[in-house]
Amino acid sequence: MSERALLPAFVREAFDPEALRELDAALDAGGPRGDASAEAQLIDAERQLLALEDALCVARALPGSTASHAAGTSPDAPAPSFARLEAALNDVPTRYAPFFSRAAELFDLTEDAVRAELARLRAPKVWSFAGLPGITQVPVRGGPRVAAAETLFVRFAPGLRFPAHRHTGLERVLVLEGSYEDDTGIVHRAGELREWRPGSAHSFRVSPAEPCIIASVVFGRRFDAWPLRVLSALLGR
Repeated sequence: MSERALLPAFVREAFDPEALRELDAALDAGGPRGDASAEAQLIDAERQLLALEDALCVARALPGSTASHAAGTSPDAPAPSFARLEAALNDVPTRYAPFFSRAAELFDLTEDAVRAELARLRAPKVWSFAGLPGITQVPVRGGPRVAAAETLFVRFAPGLRFPAHRHTGLERVLVLEGSYEDDTGIVHRAGELREWRPGSAHSFRVSPAEPCIIASVVFGRRFDAWPLRVLSALLGR
């Protein structure tokens, strides 16, 4: 297993694999010729990533390290310090740290306010039924710019198919965890902020491998199927 593979999931998702490959290729080639500033940025980015990897590897006491042998534990057993670190990094709201600024912009809140909203997700009972099987939600107290919109964290069960609908107002969605595939074949993954203009329409399917959690701001939506329109009206949406 490589050191990079030991990074917590939310850290790995924060780095685009294609961008990392381009970064590595550029550094192997000596950086962009004739552009000292760009070369310095590439080197700095790579150093930051390597420093993060090194810190996590030391905490875990990788096989063969002095910390692992000194503790008298199995070389393949995670060190307690790493277990605590990994648990802290994967806990809410820290697991979504790479997306704080995007969520703040989406909800028209400060990053501190976003952290507070995300911290509420620790409590299982905060999630409520959203009107369709396999979907739960948590209302978000958004800022003035989104006061007229429905602002939510939404969790979709693995493999769920969300029915066809039309956007009667702007809809913006930030994927926090998991992924879903649009009916156009486009896959939306963690960290991606998508926008649908009024008049656009689509349906989507959540990855069968894991749940999908999103932050959403909806100014208007209308389902294609009339029973869903009635349900939506009854729920006040």
